[in-house]
Amino acid sequence: MVRPPLSPDWRCPEHYAALAKVGRSGFAWEWLRRKPIYRTAYEIGARRGNADHLAQPFGLHRLEPPQQAAPLARPIWRAEADPHVLLATAYPDYSTDHDAFDVCPLKRYATCHHCPKGHERWLFSDGYRAIRLDLVAGSLAFGAVGLDYHINGLTTALPRLVALYRLIALARTGQLPAPLFRPERKAPRWILVLRTADALAAGASQRDIAEHLLGLETGQRWRVSNPSYRRRAQRLVEAAKRAMNTDPCRWLCGDVP
Repeated sequence: MVRPPLSPDWRCPEHYAALAKVGRSGFAWEWLRRKPIYRTAYEIGARRGNADHLAQPFGLHRLEPPQQAAPLARPIWRAEADPHVLLATAYPDYSTDHDAFDVCPLKRYATCHHCPKGHERWLFSDGYRAIRLDLVAGSLAFGAVGLDYHINGLTTALPRLVALYRLIALARTGQLPAPLFRPERKAPRWILVLRTADALAAGASQRDIAEHLLGLETGQRWRVSNPSYRRRAQRLVEAAKRAMNTDPCRWLCGDVP
């Protein structure tokens, strides 16, 4: 079976412009959805119907369609893969101090996945910024609730505290708090590497990559007069191959340079 292309035209930078704002989760998804092994798993899952178990090895709760690019995709990463997943228990709220959490005003951001045991895995996202909340018990589906947060340790506590701070801002303002999501300084480089991977998948040569991505003038004898372009193209190709083989959790954990 011939699979449809997943990536945009690698020669057109405007097709990748949105990725400058999606953060590490978006890049983790962009690389994962290009992997043949993931595409095969999705095709098998689509035929079987219930395929949550196929998503687990990829760090996901469910198989997101690989044709869905960031920022339109809504991958729900597992807590084992994403250290920013906040864990909590929801309980009926009877307080009068306005300390309850109500998901109803946030429905435009909300995506919920129900695990086999009934636990709810929530994603609040506009495609660029995301907050993950896993309920250990209880539900958000029946109105305002109180939340008891499960935060412990030292190293593991910090990213969850960041997620909690963002969730509080979301609940108070009804908006995903853009100032609390730091832009990725390396996004331009990551986009360039991603475009390189798409170029290789499209059959482009290193010279094609140098001309379209690095500004080598067409017709120049790069092996003689511009060897630096060749070396830069080679480094991009090597970086693209490494990134294609990188586990998504390394992106989510901030372990990708």
